[in-house]
Amino acid sequence: MRKLKNRSVTNAKNLVTFNVFLLTITPKVNRYMKIRTFAPAFLIAALFFSCTSKEKTGSTATPVDSSTSAATPEMRAVKIDARKIGPEKSEEQIQIENAIEKLEANKNNPVVGYWVGAFGKNKINIAIAEIQDNKALGYTVCAGNFRPITGSVKNNSDSVYTFTMDEPGTDQYDGHFEFTIRTSSNQMKGTWSPFKKGAASAKTFVLHKTDFVYSTDHGIFEIASQRVLEESDVYDLALEELALMRNEIYARHGYSFKDKEMRAYFDTTAWYVPMGIDIRDNLTDVEVQNIDLIYVYEKYQEEHYDDYGR
Repeated sequence: MRKLKNRSVTNAKNLVTFNVFLLTITPKVNRYMKIRTFAPAFLIAALFFSCTSKEKTGSTATPVDSSTSAATPEMRAVKIDARKIGPEKSEEQIQIENAIEKLEANKNNPVVGYWVGAFGKNKINIAIAEIQDNKALGYTVCAGNFRPITGSVKNNSDSVYTFTMDEPGTDQYDGHFEFTIRTSSNQMKGTWSPFKKGAASAKTFVLHKTDFVYSTDHGIFEIASQRVLEESDVYDLALEELALMRNEIYARHGYSFKDKEMRAYFDTTAWYVPMGIDIRDNLTDVEVQNIDLIYVYEKYQEEHYDDYGR
C-alpha cells in the first residue's frame, strides 16, 4: 500500500456534534469542488492533443465499451464483502420490500407513492402502498426505523383524500397519524401523536410526493459509485472524508441512518430519500469493491491515530 501522506486528522470517535463534523468536512469539500471546476478545461485540452493520436480514449463521464475498459482499474477480490456484513435480512426489511412491490403495482393511484419531508429533526418517508375499499396500507421509514401503518381513507373530492392511520403499537414510540393528501399539489399535510403519553413529542408535518431514483451522480464523492477506486483516489483523504465517501454509497440506495451525524447530514440533502433499513442487496459490484478499499484506509487511520501526522 502506498504510504499515507502526513496530515493532522480529527479522530472521528471524538466527534460530539454535527457542527464539528461540518466544520471539518466543509473546507475539504470546497477543495474537492474546486478540483472539479478545473476538470472541464483539462479535459478540453486533453481532447485537443489527443486528436493527433492514433489511439482513441473514452471519457470517464460516459460508459465505455470493452475496447476501452482496460484503461479503468480492474475488479479485485475483496476482503470484506459489504453485502455479507451483519446479520441476515430482517423481517422488517422483507416487509418493506413486499410493500414496495404492492406500491409499484398500484402506482397509477395518485395517492400511492413516497411522501417525503421533515418530521421533527429527521426526514421521514411515509409510503402509501395500497388502497382497497377505503382501507389504506403503508409504512414509514425514519431515523433508521421502519413501522408499518394501516388505517382508513376517505375521498373528499377529486383531489383531496383524508387518512387516519396507526402504527402497530408494539413499540413504545408508536403512534397515530392523521393527514390529508392533495393530489393537485402532491402535498401531504398532517399530524402524528404517540399512543403513550410523554413517550415522544407530537408532530406536525408537510410532505411532498417524491420519486426515489438511484443515481451515481448524487453526493460529493460520487466517483465511489461510478468506477472502481484506485488507492490514489483515497490515500490523501482524512478519516471524516473516507467515512462520508463510504456512507454516500449507502445513502444513494436510500439507507436510513441510525447514526445521528450521518442522518443529520443526509437529511438536509435534496436528493436523499430514506427507503429502507437494509440495502445491502442493492449494492453494485463496483460499490462493494470501493467500500472494501475505503474500510482499509479507515482502519489504518484509526489504528495509527496516536502517531498519524507526526
